[in-house]
Amino acid sequence: MILEGRAEVALGLLSKHYGVREPSLRVGTVKRHRKVVACYVEKEKRIYLSNSSYLTSPFVLLHEFYHHLRASGVDRNRQVEKRADQFAVGFIRDFSSWKSVTPG
Repeated sequence: MILEGRAEVALGLLSKHYGVREPSLRVGTVKRHRKVVACYVEKEKRIYLSNSSYLTSPFVLLHEFYHHLRASGVDRNRQVEKRADQFAVGFIRDFSSWKSVTPG
């Protein structure tokens, strides 16, 4: 769905799956984070993307969604950035494996 440009739908399904409130999504930047590709603002429960091209980037959206999960009380461990990267890469890897064995 993310690759198809349906990021909001994907985030809604992920939120439902993990039992958390759906984060909102906005293209723009946040003070003190203007030079990053994306960031999650916990107070707002919002993912900010610096450019609309990231709306179709599974890695970026899944990485930021992990921050939302963590803020929601899921997996409150250390090494946040490393774990966010692992979450995104694992999700993409699993999807790729599934896609390669599924016809059509």
